Amino acid sequence: MNMKFAALAALGTLALIGAAPQVRAADNGFYLGAGLTQTKFDIDDFGSDELDDNSFKVIAGVRPLDWLAVEANYIDLGSADEDGVQLDTSALTVSALAIAEFGLVDVYARLGVARYSADLDIDDLGSESDDGWEPTYGVGVGLHFGSLGVRAEYERFSAELFDIQALDTDVDTVSLSFTYTFL
Repeated sequence: MNMKFAALAALGTLALIGAAPQVRAADNGFYLGAGLTQTKFDIDDFGSDELDDNSFKVIAGVRPLDWLAVEANYIDLGSADEDGVQLDTSALTVSALAIAEFGLVDVYARLGVARYSADLDIDDLGSESDDGWEPTYGVGVGLHFGSLGVRAEYERFSAELFDIQALDTDVDTVSLSFTYTFL
């Protein structure tokens, strides 16, 4: 993981611990959040094995029960420019989260769908856009102090991008996010 990303995670966690007036369970209800992402595109059958970029995500969800949440994320998967290949991507995901709560810590698994959008420009060959729906899954861990939370997670989906190139691509995203729950 990127050292800047790890340092930001540590600072965010310390800030939340310092701001927490008391230890209590996570609030249930509607929540919003935002985060920083690092995305890696593992591309098969192409001149470059992988492309990666740092970017952001926006989160909206509802946690009706202690063990269940439904969440939508807009993820700017970033862009890459390597060896004459420019790739610009984003995704909208909708997922169910199964949550196990241990005091201040939530551990969760995510399962859902991703609607991806990708624009590819290859020097001397032209450009093309592609989009589609793919299953997505992931895992995460979060710290919460009532309505405030910080979490780190890993999410993945696979796609066959751009029919003319038959790019089999695994999209791996690691993120650090902050959330606020409205009661």
